[in-house]
Amino acid sequence: MSKSQNFLEQYFKEEKNKVDLELEKYFLDILKSESIQNTLLYDFIKKVKDYILPPNKKPKRLHPIILIASFLGIANPYYIEEMADKILSVALSVEFLHNAKIIHDDLIDKDMTRRGFPSFHVRWANQLLETYTDKDFSNKEESAREFGAVMAILGGNITYFLGSQIIFNSKFENEIKFKALAEYNEAFNSINKGLIIEEYMFWNKITMTLEQYLNIAELKTARLFEKSAKIGAILAKGNFNYQIRPLSDFMLKLGQIHSIRDDILDLEKDVMHGEKKFPYIIAIQNTTEAQQKILNELYGKPDLNKNEIEEVVKIINETNALKISQQFGLNLISQTKESLKKIYPGLNKKHEKFFMELLNFSINREF
Repeated sequence: MSKSQNFLEQYFKEEKNKVDLELEKYFLDILKSESIQNTLLYDFIKKVKDYILPPNKKPKRLHPIILIASFLGIANPYYIEEMADKILSVALSVEFLHNAKIIHDDLIDKDMTRRGFPSFHVRWANQLLETYTDKDFSNKEESAREFGAVMAILGGNITYFLGSQIIFNSKFENEIKFKALAEYNEAFNSINKGLIIEEYMFWNKITMTLEQYLNIAELKTARLFEKSAKIGAILAKGNFNYQIRPLSDFMLKLGQIHSIRDDILDLEKDVMHGEKKFPYIIAIQNTTEAQQKILNELYGKPDLNKNEIEEVVKIINETNALKISQQFGLNLISQTKESLKKIYPGLNKKHEKFFMELLNFSINREF
């Protein structure tokens, strides 16, 4: 393992442990409050907790770690001492927003698992089926799916709200707290806009251009990276023109790179769902007529079998789409590094190194 890999791995491990402990503490307090008020709401929040804090500790906590690193990289050391415990609490807000997004994503994409366990909508469907174990009626499975879908919509909504309340109730000065809350709400707005455009294009069978893809990637993924860093920088009382803006630019590009790598890693899943993301956009420009016909027939076909998936992946590989996608991400890196260099005064050395290593990790990661 290289020094840079070791640095990033250790950094993630230490910060993730802090975020996980803060989440445990947060849920302990909120569940205590709900148990007094309403047992049904207690059960609901308990499921949210189990989703966000799975036993395998798989979530990376990337967004709160970015928020904290941004704050610590910019803030005056004396201010850091005063607000160190407060920033950890506020960082949970973007983890809640991220989870609100994936609760809804899993429902839209009909994903049955998340982090090695049933996805949020499936947990509720399973619970209803258990309740109805001894009852026999014709549409039991359908009723369970509908119940799961409703609870996932509400689950995403309440998780988003919990995140906003964390910022609203924080101990930071009102002026910067409300600026941070505005960025949080804008992140939520961007995610929903990206989903609307993506779903419209999917159901109307519109193959997106590279420009449209990058726009959706920015709205759905990159903006949450950018807003996580921006919230941290705002709470650190950073200068807008010389610190916050260039850091935001850096994170937007990093988020797009992260999204491209996601599409490379999720290729088989996207083939099954018929989601024509970055590798497909590149591949379709370089296929023969025969290859294009096969892709059009198989991409998103219901009950796609293993051989058919392998055939699609083979064609995409034959067009060098995965290599081109990876190279596109690598080419973005040099532009992205320039944004970080524009920060003045610069980030402290440890956190500047963190953001640089995070940039390299985003395009080379295997998960």
